[in-house]
Amino acid sequence: MKALVLDYGNVISELQNQGCWDRMSVLSGLPAGLFRTAFAERRADFDRGAVSGQDLYRGLLIRAGWAGSRADLDALALALLEEDMDSWSRVSGEVTAWARSIQEAGHPLGILSNMPFEFLERYGPRIELFARADAAVFSCREGFVKPEPAIFDVLIERLGLEPRDIVFFDDMDGNVEAARRAGITAFPWTGLEAAKCDWEKALE
Repeated sequence: MKALVLDYGNVISELQNQGCWDRMSVLSGLPAGLFRTAFAERRADFDRGAVSGQDLYRGLLIRAGWAGSRADLDALALALLEEDMDSWSRVSGEVTAWARSIQEAGHPLGILSNMPFEFLERYGPRIELFARADAAVFSCREGFVKPEPAIFDVLIERLGLEPRDIVFFDDMDGNVEAARRAGITAFPWTGLEAAKCDWEKALE
């Protein structure tokens, strides 16, 4: 028996709404590129639950020299966080339907995602596959992030399958490579049609 495991961002979700960076720039008066850089530098701590989203954006604003009252700083940090979270909130109906059909055919369904508490709290209850999953592993709850080996160990244990029987899709090459090192059958996500072909190959 093979299990299907999907990442969330840019897999179950539609591509991130890149307009969020410009909206953050308008809100803060700071360059959009500043937020892209901060996203790359601090995201792992955010996703593992080591720093809150509001603290992440509050710190970014302070380091950038933003001037204002503490109340205004807190309000702006929260507004930036909301833009960030909303940019990931659009779910692919086609991917959802495909994953549901795989599960209904008798295959376990798993989720393995680097995800902060704030997204899970705001949007998790609305995402059908999160509720349907036989095993849902989110970085903020585990304290580990992909591509760290420990988070793949958690997934394997939760599914109770041999690693080779877990078929995992992720849009980040580094995560795919780390999953393969853990013995998981992993494919880069390049779109739904390619994933369907890769899934069928994995069943052979």
